[in-house]
Amino acid sequence: MANRVVLCIGTKKGLFVAESPKARRRFALRGPFGEGVAVYSALIDSRGTPRIYASSCNAFFGMKVLCSTDVGKKFKETKSAPAFPKEDGRALANIWSLEAGPDKKELWCGVEPAALFRSRDGGDSWEMVSGISNHPHARQWQPGNGGLCMHTILRDGNRVHLGISTGGHYLSEDGGATFKASNTGVGEGFMHDSYPVF
Repeated sequence: MANRVVLCIGTKKGLFVAESPKARRRFALRGPFGEGVAVYSALIDSRGTPRIYASSCNAFFGMKVLCSTDVGKKFKETKSAPAFPKEDGRALANIWSLEAGPDKKELWCGVEPAALFRSRDGGDSWEMVSGISNHPHARQWQPGNGGLCMHTILRDGNRVHLGISTGGHYLSEDGGATFKASNTGVGEGFMHDSYPVF
């Protein structure tokens, strides 16, 4: 059993890190980090040396990924953040999800507009995952109340589940190389097609 508990709390004011002994009677609170900038996602990566990653989404100065190697005592920006290729035509509006990839330094990042990015070096460089970011459905997805975002990434070996507002659930069985819509039986309720593909 772990000898301490660490929680990351993303807010519009930045990231807070709460830490407690395993009894959890009291938490020490640190932060905000990335002060005054919204944090939509944080990841405690316990592979090897523990690291904390957090999105830092500034509407004026752009999107950043913050990293801590001392369990949230201090943070620094990674060398780069996800960005669409210039010829793509889309512009990054927000970072909604962070997930550990299969390799030790690999990170996955879901963004708005809905797309998936991968880093193989702990967030210092990023590449777009074309199997979903350029999926035939991608340019037909419409924004939900939170925007057109990839808000959830769940990995289980080679199975990768993505939650997209409002694309729904997309599934990869080959580690993210290809994805298919997996919304069978999910009702929409407000359009003529009650059970759409996405």
